[in-house]
Amino acid sequence: MASVLPLVVVIVSGIVYHLAQKVSAAPKPWPMLAVAYGAAFAITAVLAFTSADVSRWSGRDRTAGLLIGLAALGIEAGFFFIYRSGWPLASASVIANVAVTVILAVVGILVFGERLTAFRGVGIVMAATGAALIARS
Repeated sequence: MASVLPLVVVIVSGIVYHLAQKVSAAPKPWPMLAVAYGAAFAITAVLAFTSADVSRWSGRDRTAGLLIGLAALGIEAGFFFIYRSGWPLASASVIANVAVTVILAVVGILVFGERLTAFRGVGIVMAATGAALIARS
């Protein structure tokens, strides 16, 4: 079984992330995101330069990093505007995450040859049904 610690980090970070987005009173996301990205840059730069040979980073790695950065900006600005437009905390995150999960499941099957087991299929349908019920309320 894979290590559970990274999953715990993602879960705890996700909770902190959504709560911070929801309780922030900032009228625009840009100053808050500048602080967030500044902190993230400082921490990851130290980690990168002390734990890896940066000369071995490939063009593919740089491209992936750029795409992750652009995607992170889209996610963070998107949630900022979702919460400012009045979406409830539980609804917005559940609907967005289930939509991403379903799309990634299809991509995983079609592009990466991952298996769709009966349990996974039922889980995807149940998650989508749950998100639809949450969206209706």
